[in-house]
Amino acid sequence: MKETYKSYFLYFLILVYVSGSIGFVVNPSFFSPFTPYTLLLTCFVFLIHSPLADKKFLVAFFSIAFLGFIIEVIGVKTGLIFGRYSYGNGLGYKLLNVPLVISINWAMLICAGIIVVSRIFANKITVLIVAALLVTLIDLVIEQVAPKLDFWQFEGGLPSLNNYLSWIGVAFFTSYFFYPTIIKGNRNVSFIILMLQIIFFTFLFIFI
Repeated sequence: MKETYKSYFLYFLILVYVSGSIGFVVNPSFFSPFTPYTLLLTCFVFLIHSPLADKKFLVAFFSIAFLGFIIEVIGVKTGLIFGRYSYGNGLGYKLLNVPLVISINWAMLICAGIIVVSRIFANKITVLIVAALLVTLIDLVIEQVAPKLDFWQFEGGLPSLNNYLSWIGVAFFTSYFFYPTIIKGNRNVSFIILMLQIIFFTFLFIFI
């Protein structure tokens, strides 16, 4: 795909997040069904700016997504990893009670976090730890509005500390062996996507 078209998709994605931020505040019932499609669009923009000529990158990305899905299924079924929680209907189609789009989104955030942080630190372990903390911070922000958007709900209303410690571990270990491939991704686009999700969910936390 030509670089011009890639840029158009990125600009369109930014417009979607800006309009969605306002839309969720003004008319959440109308904008909510578009959430899974927005996340798929985000993933699409991330991938088209990635080094797809290197097939290992796609393997790494979807391997992380698959591992994330398996971990989510175990978590939902047992409550042993993240605590007792269940998914609502806000994230679209579910398989084994887990929305398919959630694992894709987490894989994207993990990869984007590693790509951005790897430009700051050189040591692999340091990058993986900082990126895992960053992704977990984003999860913390999202969880402030997740029940209101019918994304997911923890028993008792609030997740435990174990939830966040588990996410740090998941982000670290699912990406550990794919690190050399992941860091070849696009830093600028990764940074923009991270900021879009942080700003979007922080905006919703403040205004809804």
